[in-house]
Amino acid sequence: MGKIVDKIIARRKKYQNRSHSKVADQSGGVTGKDGVDDGIPSEWYYSFEFFPPKTEAGLDNLVTRIDRMSRRLEPLFIDVTWGSAGSTSARTLAVASHAQRYCGVDVLMHLTCTGMTKDQLSHALQQAKSCGVHNILALRGDPPKGKRSWLKGDVSGGECDRSIELVKLIRELHGDHFGIAVAGHPEGHPSSESQEEEMKHLKNKIDAGADMIITQFF
Repeated sequence: MGKIVDKIIARRKKYQNRSHSKVADQSGGVTGKDGVDDGIPSEWYYSFEFFPPKTEAGLDNLVTRIDRMSRRLEPLFIDVTWGSAGSTSARTLAVASHAQRYCGVDVLMHLTCTGMTKDQLSHALQQAKSCGVHNILALRGDPPKGKRSWLKGDVSGGECDRSIELVKLIRELHGDHFGIAVAGHPEGHPSSESQEEEMKHLKNKIDAGADMIITQFF
C-alpha cells in the first residue's frame, strides 16, 4: 500500500504511452474478470466511499461488501468517512485497517477539523499510521455545532479552523509519510466570500503540502 497520488501519476503515464496502441476492445471499455465489458474507458479510474456503520453487525457486513466489491470491480482506492468531532473514529480506523490488510485496496481516510483539538487530530494520525494508512483526505468537515449549513466566514469550531491548518499539521508531524488530498469546490464553498477567494484558498492548501484535489459540489 502506498500513496494514491503516485498510482494516479503512474496510471496517467501508462495510458499516455499506450495512446497509439490501445489494448482495449473496439468499444474502448474495460473487460472485467468475468469477461464482461464494463463499458468504462481503460484510462478512467474510480473509487468508492464508505460510511462506518453504527453496529457490529453492520461493520461485519460492510467489510464483507468491501472485500467483494474490491475484488470484482477493482477500484483505484476506497475512502472511509470520519464523523464530526471524531464520533466514528474507532470504526473508521477499523474499516480502513481491514480494507488495506485483508482486502488489498488502498484507503483514503477522511479526517475533519470540526470539533477536534490538535491533540485529538495528532492521536488520530498516529493511529492511522499504525494501521498502515498512507492517505488522508484533510477536510474542514461539517458545519460548526448548532448550525445546519455553512455561512460566509464560518470556520470549523475546532482548533484547526480550516483544512489548510490540518494539512500543515500532518506535514509537521509526519513529513511525507501521508499522501494528502483536499477538497476543491468548482461552484465555490458556501463559506467563501468569492470565487477568487476560493481559488486562492485552494492554491494555499496545495502550497501547504496537499498532493491532490477531490472536487465536491453543493
